[in-house]
Amino acid sequence: MEPEKLLPQGETVQPGVPSQKAQSWGAVISIIIIVLMIIVGAFYSWGKRIAEEQTLTAPSVTQENQ
Repeated sequence: MEPEKLLPQGETVQPGVPSQKAQSWGAVISIIIIVLMIIVGAFYSWGKRIAEEQTLTAPSVTQENQ
């Protein structure tokens, strides 16, 4: 049987708490995901605006050609 590891008085170990290194990686990954979602949303909005502008200008171009 292994001997128990004793901690100094007043210190406790909380089970399930990630280390500082694991916490920093989690924060970095979260920030990357948020930034990617903002970029995807910006491209979606930009593409939608371009599509609306093309539908507004398309009928006037076809009427001029006739």
